[in-house]
Amino acid sequence: MCVTSGQVFRWTKKDDGSWFGVDGDYWYDVSLPVRVSETESTVLIRSNGTLQDFEQLFRLDWNAEEIAAGVLEVAPELAYCVDSIQGLRLMCPSCSTESFFSFLCTPNNNLTRIVPMARHLATYGPVIREVNGTQIHRFPDVAAIAMIPEGELRAKAFGYRAATIPSVAHQVLQRGDGWIESLKNEPYERVHSELCQFKGIGPKLADCIALFALHHTEAIPIDTHIWQAYSRLYRPDLADKAITDMRYREAATFLRAKFGRLGGWAQQYLFYDNMVRWRERARIPNLSTPSVKKSLPL
Repeated sequence: MCVTSGQVFRWTKKDDGSWFGVDGDYWYDVSLPVRVSETESTVLIRSNGTLQDFEQLFRLDWNAEEIAAGVLEVAPELAYCVDSIQGLRLMCPSCSTESFFSFLCTPNNNLTRIVPMARHLATYGPVIREVNGTQIHRFPDVAAIAMIPEGELRAKAFGYRAATIPSVAHQVLQRGDGWIESLKNEPYERVHSELCQFKGIGPKLADCIALFALHHTEAIPIDTHIWQAYSRLYRPDLADKAITDMRYREAATFLRAKFGRLGGWAQQYLFYDNMVRWRERARIPNLSTPSVKKSLPL
């Protein structure tokens, strides 16, 4: 669930149902859960990283039950999705550059197209492993991304992003080595403002980068799914209205004030719930109400 919820894009489900993924310098081969008792199960993780690296990626140092309780304390109206989505966590990818540029693939796009685009960008980086004849790459650095010919990306169906991605890389290089990493230590408001100065990065993309690449957990990207959830729960008068700049600021400000440091976690609950249930909502309008808590198949 975590690796298919739009936070990372280089995880693959294998034929046996297990998963293989890449995070920065590390690859992970994660087996299916194996029951060891009536109440416990375990998974086998093969990797070139440590257990601590894996735990950091999935924020296992954050207590998921406490987080869910914290979200529901300020927003009991979210019980309908929090209670039915077990195991969803806000991830913490180790390579800020990878998250930064992978999210440049996301505007006006969907996961079906974003995943192969992010994986293609990775092929410009060094090889860290070969699996069954397939080379697994570390994501390229900013200088390498800046050198990617626009035509090569257009040939891979990047569209206008073929020009945006190398252009943003050049803009990052102008800010000096380590600039992306330095933003992790800056206040969220300053980070968002600096990112929005880039040609090709708007408020929503800046929030995606702030949350997933720079780990500012108060950031709440307002995409179509979050906008639908926000208007459904808090501003029904805006249902079916477009997300203007003013409405984006209103929604983001409201949700950050409501959830604080747990904003990114709340965003993931709302995003995933809306992503998997929008068809059901179209058929059953009352499904969106807080009183409906029945879990649907995920």
